Order: sequence, then structure tokens, then C-alpha cells
Amino acid sequence: MTTAPLDSRHRIDALLLERWDRDPALPALVSGDTLLTMGELKERVLRAAAALRARGVGPGDRVVVYHERSVDFVVAMLGVVFAGAAHAAIDVNDPLRRTLRTIDDCAPRALMTSPALRSRFSGVPGLVVVTDEEYAVRRPTAPPPPVTASGEDPAVVIYTSGSTGRPKASLISHRALVSRLMALQSTHRMDEHDRMIHHTVCSFDMYLCELYWPLLAGAAVVIAAPGRQRDADYLAALIRDHRITTFYCVVSLLELFLLTRDPAERYDGIRQVLTGGESLSPELVKRFHARSTASLTNLYGPSECTIYCTAWVCPRDPDLDTVLIGSAIQDTELWILDEAGAPVADGEPGELHIAGAGLALGYLHRPELTAERFITSPALSPDSRLYRSGDLVRARPDGALEFLGRVDRQVKIRGIRIELGEIEATAVRCAGVRQAAVVAHGSGYEKRLAAYVVAEEGAESLGLPSAVRQTLRTWLPPYMVPTAIEAVDSLPLTANGKLDRLLLEDWTAKRAAAPVPATAPVPAAVAHGTVGAAAGADVSTVTVVAGADVETVVAEVWCEALGTAGIGPDDDFFDLGGDSFKVVQVVESLRHRLGADIPLAALLHEPTVAGFAAELRRLMDMDTDMATHTDTDQEPAS
Repeated sequence: MTTAPLDSRHRIDALLLERWDRDPALPALVSGDTLLTMGELKERVLRAAAALRARGVGPGDRVVVYHERSVDFVVAMLGVVFAGAAHAAIDVNDPLRRTLRTIDDCAPRALMTSPALRSRFSGVPGLVVVTDEEYAVRRPTAPPPPVTASGEDPAVVIYTSGSTGRPKASLISHRALVSRLMALQSTHRMDEHDRMIHHTVCSFDMYLCELYWPLLAGAAVVIAAPGRQRDADYLAALIRDHRITTFYCVVSLLELFLLTRDPAERYDGIRQVLTGGESLSPELVKRFHARSTASLTNLYGPSECTIYCTAWVCPRDPDLDTVLIGSAIQDTELWILDEAGAPVADGEPGELHIAGAGLALGYLHRPELTAERFITSPALSPDSRLYRSGDLVRARPDGALEFLGRVDRQVKIRGIRIELGEIEATAVRCAGVRQAAVVAHGSGYEKRLAAYVVAEEGAESLGLPSAVRQTLRTWLPPYMVPTAIEAVDSLPLTANGKLDRLLLEDWTAKRAAAPVPATAPVPAAVAHGTVGAAAGADVSTVTVVAGADVETVVAEVWCEALGTAGIGPDDDFFDLGGDSFKVVQVVESLRHRLGADIPLAALLHEPTVAGFAAELRRLMDMDTDMATHTDTDQEPAS
């Protein structure tokens, strides 16, 4: 048996090797004070691949990558591909139960992680764990042998939320990934003079764009520190200090960035900004254009279509009233079909169906779901499969598409796709819950999740919302835990006995619009004494609180801003529905109530009640110390 030659045109490993061998001295990765050249990155990746092959990893296998965002994460990810396998990256901040369930579904040949995180998997029988220590030692490394002739081999596994309560994984081939990277490079060219930030979490497939694209183009990847992806000040410093030229961020982060930074600050050093994942408003486009000469491109595409499938460069139009998702990129066909599967008339709405080189191979271990979503239509595209996106669109006369919404129960929160059915299925695992329904309300940055639960016969409903919230936190990532959870006697039904989701959404909208009850006054301080009032504050109305009470005040202000009745000390402001507008609202309210000069960045750095309260106490102590020193300096000499 002979080995067929490597399909270098459609294999990401072959293309990377060619780039690294051509320009080994170019910078590839920048992380803090660490800089890896392309030659050094190649050496580390080949060592990682060799370590995996020594453990039996090869073509057709899957390997879980479980690292914080770092150089080690990139090396592990690329090492998997060079070993011939497909990488499945899992966010280390996901609940461990969900991570273990994902690993069970993935059935990986191995898992790559750090020594510090290895202990999380000590109880998983038969799991081969490879840490970066095993391939950190420098030793001669032979080039990896050609492993297959096919660009159709899986390279990436992307997990997204599933409607049955079980996450589903799309299998992305080398050919699909290469096709998308070439499409990006053809319209938004990068070269060795460019730098791009990697800050997107690995649960969102745009992280592939942030890593593979610049490495193939000869540009450098600047890796953001873990946990800092929502920190506008930190990202602004990275952009400035590392001369970033290309930047991707979801719409809500772009909004937060522009809102929390100095309005006079400009970003003309960036050449191109790409955004997507959520609806982009005309107002946000105009505000961005007012502060940068960079182009702004709106990308659209489900994970099943590998990163994106349409793009629209936002025009610099003062009268812009609609932001479109654009037209098909290269190697892509789009069809707008009605419920019968026939093309709609020009300008009419219909479900978007996507074909072309970027389509996933299907869902891992889900043949029925693959057959349902990836269909054939000989009359439309004889030689291709079509992916049913579930998105409603209509085409403008110039061919650009307008996104109109979903045809199913899938929603996006901060750019991450969520199946409401998965949350419902998880909620009924909670003891005492007979039924659960979850709805999304609001739009854009204001979109929130609300859950309604019905208790089992004879079960106590009073403490049920707290129990359900704890169950959801145990099994689901924070962005899937509803902001509001309410116990009800029964769920509303339609005339034919089905759940009346429209009425449930109406309930939710009315509850969200109702004013939050005023909070009780906070006791005056006894521990901190007087603190310096923020500039412009009316000192007579400033409430000064004891250190122990700061957390109470923070929770009260958050409840008011987020429209929720109760918040725990470890609740994350953004996971509860906080956005850039509410950051400003909360900080302004606390500046007034505490009389302290609070920077907006404080909430971005410490987004939990306990962490934010501790940061406020530190700031208040600094204010007190400064005031004391000032008073001492002004005392007359004796």
C-alpha cells in the first residue's frame, strides 16, 4: 500500500508549512513579552504533532484542546492538525460537567492541556492526556509525513448549542477552512506588515479566522490575555502598542469599545475591522466611521458553513438606514427558498440555503440531524449539498441580503448561538421541575433570556427559581443561564394544546418593562468614614457606606440596571444581560451613591458582584488615603 501525495492546495497543514519554510524569520505569535518567529512556531508545532503521533493519534482522530488563550493553545491546536487529526477546542471556563459531557460526545483519541489543568480529568477513564511539558524539550524533529491525499479530511470540530440539550458538533474539513481563508485574503488582504489580535473565545468559530488567516498570510497574531476580551482599555492598548492593522469583534464588543473609550480617541492605525455575530445597527456603523478611517465589514455565516459565507462592506453613508449581510463570497452559492423548497420571487423573504466549498462535512455522531439540515436539491444544485440555515432573508436588487430573523427557536446572545431547547432540557433535570420554557426578549444589545418553570405535584415552588439557576450554572456556560427565572402554576397553551410561546414572550416583555421596586436605603458608613466625592457630585446626597455594605449597594444597583429581583455575589454582570449602555448606567449610579471616582474599566475588569465590590473598596480606600494626606499637608506648622 502506498501513500498518496499530499493535496497541498486544500490542506491547511501543507499551506502553513510552505509559508513557514518560505519566511522562517517573520514574527508569528506575540503574547506579552514572548515572540515566536514562524520558524520557532514550526519547530514547536512539529514537536507537539510528534508527541500526539507517539500516542497513536492519526488521520480520522479527534483531539480536544483544553488550554487558556495562549501560545500553548495555538501550538496545541496546530499540533493536532499536523498529526493528521481534527482539533476540538473547549473553553476552560465552561462548567466541568458540560466539558466532560462534550468530551464524552467527542470521543477524542487524546486531550491536550496544561499541567495546571490536568487534574480536572483524573477521573475520566481511558482518556489520554498530553500536557505541553511532554513536547517542550528541544529535540530533533523530522518533518511530518504526508498523511492523506484528501482535503476532505476533518480539521476542526466546532461545538454549538443543541435543541435536545446535547451540544452538537460540526465537522469542518481542510478544504472548507482553506476556502474561507482564501476568501478573506482575496477581499481583505494581509501580509507581513500586518498584525491581528486573537481574543475571541474558542466556542465561537471566528477564533479560526484570528489564528489561521494571519499565519497563512505572513502576518503576526497578537494574543490577548485570558479574561481580557471584554476589556476595552486593554484591547485599545494592544491596538496601540502592537500597531494592530486588522481586528475582528462581535457587534456588542464594538459597541462597548466605542462607548467606554474617550470619544475623541481615533483608530486610524487600523486598516480593516470585521464584525458580525449579531445585528449591526446603522447608528453604530456611523459612530465607528466617525472615529476611524478603517473599513468596516459585516460578516454573516453559521458554524456549519465555516466562519462566514456573506460579507458587506459598510458604506460611509450619513443616511444609512439598514445594515445588510451582503452577498455570497467566493466558492459559495446562496438560495432563498420557501417552505416548499422552491425559490422565492425577487425581493420576497425566505429561508437561506447555503452551498459550496465551505460547508461542514456534517454533525459528529448525528446522522439524522445531518440529513435534516444538509440536504440535496438536484433541481437547484445538482452536484452540491445545501445547508438549511434557519435564517430568514430577502435579497435587495443588487443581490445583497437583508437578515430578517430566525425561522426556528435559535437565538444569539453576544454573538454566540443558543438553542432554547437545550436550556429547557437542562432545567427539567432540576429536582422538583415538571415543565420549563425559555424565551428570548428584546433585540440587539438588549436581548435577554427568561425562563418559566412549573413545579412537580406537591413540590415547593418558592425556592425553585434558585434551584433551577444553580442547576443551569452547573451544566451550562454562563451566557446560557437566563437573566430571569420565574416559577408559575402553569404554562400558557394555545387552542390546540401547544405551548403558547407568543403569549409567553408577551408576559416577558411586560415584566421587563415594569419598573424594578426601589431598593431600601443603605446604612451610613462607620468603617470607611468620609470618602472624596466624585467631581460634580452633590455631596449632600452622596451615600457613604461601610466596606461590608458596598457589595449590597452594588447588588442593588445591578438589580435596578438589569431589571432582575436578585443577584448573587458570583454572578457575572454580562452573563446577566449587562451591556455597554448598562455599564455606564451602573458606574454613574455608583459614583453618585458612593461618592467615589469609579472608572468604567473597573466593571470590565471585575464583572462579578464580589469582585467589583472589592475593587470599589480598594478605590475608596485610595480616595480616603489621598484625602488624609492632603489634610495633613495643609495643617499649619506649630
